[in-house]
Amino acid sequence: MKEGLILSVFILVFAVCSYGAEPQKINFGIDKAKLESGKLQVFEEEYSIEGKGKKKRVVGVILIDASPAEVWQVLEDWDSMGAFVSGLDYYKTVHVIKPTKKGDVGESLIEGKLSIPLLTILYTLDVKFDEPNLRQEWRMISKEEVTSYNQKGIAVRKNSKVLKNIEGYEYLKPYNNGSQTLYVYAPIVTTSVPVPDFIEKALSKTTLSGYMKGVKERVESLKKQDK
Repeated sequence: MKEGLILSVFILVFAVCSYGAEPQKINFGIDKAKLESGKLQVFEEEYSIEGKGKKKRVVGVILIDASPAEVWQVLEDWDSMGAFVSGLDYYKTVHVIKPTKKGDVGESLIEGKLSIPLLTILYTLDVKFDEPNLRQEWRMISKEEVTSYNQKGIAVRKNSKVLKNIEGYEYLKPYNNGSQTLYVYAPIVTTSVPVPDFIEKALSKTTLSGYMKGVKERVESLKKQDK
């Protein structure tokens, strides 16, 4: 019972965190009135996994009162996310595979640490920063990759056993002539312990909400400070 509770809390507060299937830009039936009032809308996307058929993941859409460039600056700075993501101790870049430059795609290994009662969880993500398309994709690196990186002298810690996989994507689209930003975020967290689909969906929606609202508040507060 205690282990189940710990796992549920972990999934609930995590989700910052998509290479899984080739993610496509999604055209949902977005409620314009809700969008422009700043409310988060959550949808489901169906995707395919080779040899495992089709699955669904939740996708969040929210409007941020800042330009895409301003939102991207926050999303690009993973090392600062611990300041506004609940339950996250830190993210830190442990290796830059390819620097992120204007008009180019960068890639980094980013370690995360999550602390919840009686449990500390570590993981390393391979994150791609597609600056030209204002898009990011990420996945948890495999055991084999951890070994390979360490053999090359790149210090990468083992992922916690409770995790089976993390993947996700997010992207930005200009709104209202670029004065605002449509923010789309689609995470998947798979644990090594089976959890019923309806519970996974409910927890994912809760987690997604906390993260996206945190990003929105962060961006808009920074914009106010700059005025």
